[in-house]
Amino acid sequence: MTMLLHSYAPHDFFELAQLAPAGFSAVLRVSRGRATHVENCLRPEWRDTYERKSYFLRDPAIGWALGHDGVVHWADLVSRDHSGVIADARAHGLVHGMTVATGNAETRSFCGLARHDRPFTDAEGQRALEVIMRLHDGPPGTVSLTDAQREALRLMAEGERHTRAAAIIGISESALKARLKSARLSLGARTTAEAVHAAQMRGLI
Repeated sequence: MTMLLHSYAPHDFFELAQLAPAGFSAVLRVSRGRATHVENCLRPEWRDTYERKSYFLRDPAIGWALGHDGVVHWADLVSRDHSGVIADARAHGLVHGMTVATGNAETRSFCGLARHDRPFTDAEGQRALEVIMRLHDGPPGTVSLTDAQREALRLMAEGERHTRAAAIIGISESALKARLKSARLSLGARTTAEAVHAAQMRGLI
């Protein structure tokens, strides 16, 4: 679970987790393709599949969230799902889902929530929307990285292996791995790939 709670109240994310037993993914304050905070608590297997298949660019729920306010159930987006994202999500245990969104033309916040047992109720949709509205209107979370951490992540983003990246920087491989670990902790990332993605989303590399 990613927990970057710098300026955000932990009880807001806890409430989303309570609403979504199969997980949720909140993307806050997206502007010009970058978010100030990503809280992804979906199953690792689905996260890996989603990233590997580049679903973000084809997910009908994301497309809906970038242009609408309110609540939409994933079942109502199947006709727009030309890439089979929703069907694949169901195969990974995200059987019932909804997305809530708020914001304006310049800045958007949205969250996808999933259950495996039953559809979400209207009341649950409203509760989730209220949480996202609260998070959207609050102060943006901030994450800072050192120059050394940014350099290490930048080399990973370019596809360099640890041994070569360490040689480019002029440090030992163990020192490089230590920098990457500290960057992961700062970004609340589970893996280096997630840290790279989070840093790119925030414009840090």
